[in-house]
Amino acid sequence: MAYLNLYLTTGQTLNKEDVISTGQMFNRKFPTKWTDASMPTFENLLCNLVKYENQSVLYEQRAKPNVIPRYNPMGLGHKKLIDKNSGVLWKLVRMKLVKQKMGINPYFLKEDEEPATSEFKSTKGVIEFAKLLGITKEKIYEVEGTHHVILKKPKPSQTVVNYKDSKLTQHLEDLMSEYCNFLAKINIKVDGERFKNIKLRRTFRDMDGDASFKYGGRSGGYWMELEEPKRKRITLDQKKVVSLDYKSSQMNVIYAWKDNHNMLDVDQYSIQGYNRKLSKQMHIMMLNNSTSKKSAFAFMGWLQNERKNYYLNKEFQKNPFDLYALQKKIRQKHPTIAHIFYQPKIGLNVQYLESCLIFEVALQLCRRGIPALTVHDEIIVPRNDEGEAREVMYSTYIDKKLYKALF
Repeated sequence: MAYLNLYLTTGQTLNKEDVISTGQMFNRKFPTKWTDASMPTFENLLCNLVKYENQSVLYEQRAKPNVIPRYNPMGLGHKKLIDKNSGVLWKLVRMKLVKQKMGINPYFLKEDEEPATSEFKSTKGVIEFAKLLGITKEKIYEVEGTHHVILKKPKPSQTVVNYKDSKLTQHLEDLMSEYCNFLAKINIKVDGERFKNIKLRRTFRDMDGDASFKYGGRSGGYWMELEEPKRKRITLDQKKVVSLDYKSSQMNVIYAWKDNHNMLDVDQYSIQGYNRKLSKQMHIMMLNNSTSKKSAFAFMGWLQNERKNYYLNKEFQKNPFDLYALQKKIRQKHPTIAHIFYQPKIGLNVQYLESCLIFEVALQLCRRGIPALTVHDEIIVPRNDEGEAREVMYSTYIDKKLYKALF
């Protein structure tokens, strides 16, 4: 799986007459209405099909403005790609040179459906077609630009935001570039399938409308979308793996920042007399909701998710407890940072610091020759490297000169 890569090119300008004559070699009904303006978008599409041969390439079929220049350095037109009448993708789909699967809009889900992103996939025919036009894997390269960092407006908006480069944004870009280049050399497999052409992008959220970087920062796709049982079957260069995470990650991030020390191996979630999983979730709800009442409602909504929390819900029904009493005990356990609860922006900022820390750890491990895959607040490393990986986890700190906290 890959995402539509707007940075790919061979550096050539396709000629529409050559496209038509080459297409008619494959099918006499190949469309003859092409424009010079659509050629850059078409060349980029072919580059994606060739580079990600036999892989699903995810893209947005919905109509939207062109992506802004920061993330679209060649100025490619979105409508020129996805328009069902004139779009270059659909012309190849109709000629059966490309396989295409429409996504499912989350606003129009039917019962038992899951949201899905639209995708397309190459065929042998389109690879040959591209080759005749001079587009081969050897000739494809990426133009300079913002490859790994993306800033968006707060959810549910998916609108990207421009920003002024800083030491932080350059550090993030350099870090992710080095990290992805290292992973490209690693044989990452699960159930016989290898992850190729890894291009991780981290999404930050412009919650304050000032184009600063204080929220978000997680990445997605690839192994991150696997169910946990399947992730356990990942191999790194044929080696079995282990998953490592910080104990009480978000709370320990707060203490590490406030008290100016590295992460501690201390359980901040346990409250005597309560199931730790329930106590942990209440901590998280208090960090991400504005009042004790909203935290209680959010906790019950989480608990009643039968697919994830069936047994926890049963346990709670047999032995219910006062949700507000638990919240009071949590505040009493953390008197020096109790003021941080019930401030959702701080909760989102803590998630940001947590994501930044885990990528710093992953990079430090890669520099030691240890492949490390991030999954939100945990890392996956070869089992033989578990000891060294733990040492790096608890010796890596959050750089206060780069990252920003709200507390």
